Amino acid sequence: MSLLICLTVYKRNNLELQLKAVEGKSKYLVVFQNEHHVDIEHLKEKYNFIHVKNDFNTKFFGRFSYCLNFDVDYCMIFDDDLIPGSRCVENYLNQCKSLGGIIGGNGRFCFDNPSYKSIRVNDTGRRETAVEVDFVGHLWCFRKEWLYHMFSIKPYTLETGEDMHLCFTSKVLGGIKCYVGKQVSLDEECDTTQNRLSSDQFASFKKTPPELRNSIQLKFIKDYNLKYVI
Repeated sequence: MSLLICLTVYKRNNLELQLKAVEGKSKYLVVFQNEHHVDIEHLKEKYNFIHVKNDFNTKFFGRFSYCLNFDVDYCMIFDDDLIPGSRCVENYLNQCKSLGGIIGGNGRFCFDNPSYKSIRVNDTGRRETAVEVDFVGHLWCFRKEWLYHMFSIKPYTLETGEDMHLCFTSKVLGGIKCYVGKQVSLDEECDTTQNRLSSDQFASFKKTPPELRNSIQLKFIKDYNLKYVI
């Protein structure tokens, strides 16, 4: 089964640490860069990857749409604020195959209320089993064909919510479930930094009004009569 790995670059400079962990583990390795805040040209001499440079910020959906160009069976997309363990790729891909669902680094259970008091399953630490949730984020491992679900329904906004949009549309159109992946060792963890990189000044949750994400969730629940895991 062929795999595409997509790493994203915006204003953080964690790329080389990610490349060390994932290089050589996929048919295609893409570095998807929005704008030109970080110089990564020197890394092309050390690592073999496809460099996609965007003069404008495609935000969160651009990297998903770009994956449609490749003839692969599976895709794995990483946010730029996690450093995966040495066996993360194998671990998450195997779970995607065995469970037949979207495997993520973290996840949430949804509730039909405006306060968005959802329960979160974190990226870090050991989990002996995968946990079924309503949507996942931070890292996504999925069959490439499920991207057609994602782009068959128009997003409510392109400002945020790509995690919910992938998962909800896949559930609505394909009956696809979502899981936060099991990780029984440090090598299998999707983020070995214990989330230390995810709360810096570039963190999207600090810039995106929570009400916007809340409204996306509630609109999906209302428009498509979504049922919860719990």
